[in-house]
Amino acid sequence: MTRKIFFIISILFLFFSKPFCKEYKRIISLSPSVTESLYELGMESFVKGITIDSKKGSFGKEVIGSLLEQDIEKIIYLKPDLIIASKDGNIQKMVDTLRQYNYTGFDIYVVDLAKSFDDICTNFLKLAEKLGKLGDAENIIEQAKRSVEESCNKIVDYKDLKLFWQIGATPLYTAGNKSFINDYNYYTKTKNLYEDINLRYFPVNIEDVLERNPDIIIIINMGYSGIKEKKVWGKYKLLNAVKNNKVFILDEQDLFMLTPLTFSQSVEVLIKVIYEGIN
Repeated sequence: MTRKIFFIISILFLFFSKPFCKEYKRIISLSPSVTESLYELGMESFVKGITIDSKKGSFGKEVIGSLLEQDIEKIIYLKPDLIIASKDGNIQKMVDTLRQYNYTGFDIYVVDLAKSFDDICTNFLKLAEKLGKLGDAENIIEQAKRSVEESCNKIVDYKDLKLFWQIGATPLYTAGNKSFINDYNYYTKTKNLYEDINLRYFPVNIEDVLERNPDIIIIINMGYSGIKEKKVWGKYKLLNAVKNNKVFILDEQDLFMLTPLTFSQSVEVLIKVIYEGIN
């Protein structure tokens, strides 16, 4: 009798100690990074709405707007059980409005701001926990961290090259030390040209960039012509980046997709671009 009671208590303990995860089957993503995370976690078939700027997976999905502006009526029409937003891009007012229109009882989950690779991994883990995919997320993060370290270890001969991140054209924008972009610098063994500025993103004038004289310029293609911007930099023949042919164009969707796997892939791409001879 005592054994039987002990067995029942053990089963109940295991049942109640296991985190309860609601099963979601109609998910709306308000951010390309969120969509990417959902797909990496194997939730593609449950995603019913995405933004127009999502990199992949648009076939069979309803487009509910862009990162900055969504169609609330269309979102409600799709009868979601979970809407996922991100502090990295989505406007808080839109999230508040969705909460006001929540007559059907859908859940709203907001992914935190990411200021580092560790933050990206933590956010991914928390989202996975919400979806009952914790084990998958842990495996993905382990794989991504291993990949980042392997890529970084390939760099043997380096000189702390100064790197200017161009993330806007008119006006000219860049990243300070509060952006996750600094971890790209860390793992590529370069220095952010504006690592002394305690901001995430801010405008700069070209004269200041020229005075700081970057060794590398990465133009992040964000809807403006990267080729045109590269030609603009080409006029400054005395700039180290120009003299050494180190002005590169990379896509926003590659560098700003905030998942562990895409971050690790971007580190690999950056290292190949910056350092000749590393594969």
